[in-house]
Amino acid sequence: TIEVEGRPIGVAFTPDGSRVYVANSESNSVSVIDTATNTVTATIAVGAFPQGLAFTPNGSSAYVGSSFSNSVSVIDTATNTVVDTINIGRDSTAVAITPDGSRAYLTSTGTGAVSVIDTATNTVIATIGIGGAPVGVAITPDGSRAYVANNSIASVSWPSPRMDLVPTCRIIPPPLAPSR
Repeated sequence: TIEVEGRPIGVAFTPDGSRVYVANSESNSVSVIDTATNTVTATIAVGAFPQGLAFTPNGSSAYVGSSFSNSVSVIDTATNTVVDTINIGRDSTAVAITPDGSRAYLTSTGTGAVSVIDTATNTVIATIGIGGAPVGVAITPDGSRAYVANNSIASVSWPSPRMDLVPTCRIIPPPLAPSR
């Protein structure tokens, strides 16, 4: 067991596997753990109630979505310091970064949208309305699509590369088993 700050909720390995970053929701921080020694080597203050986090493919930056501060903190992983804070929609929960590292996608359950960030400039370049409460996001290995899980309307959406069309596939739950 490795002790970290209050209420860990998100975790991600650096691309090289040498460190793991843990989002601590109650302490508004990220703990950095050295995987060779299993010790906390740094604690980084971020926005309120951090949840999702993801790394650029080269491992130089981590993007941490903070639900209560409506922002994403950009961490320089060489110095373990926050180098930028980007305002996005309410209740940011999940983060995914394209395989080429050029874009970060962040879900916002409070606005029912996904923010797209240009990682070179750390600016929001698009906000895609999904509806409901998008809570998870994953990028295809070729970077052509972002799949967004939406728990309030039981669906998965995938914005087109042009960011103008959002097809949606509704997930129909299986019928309940008969009671005995």
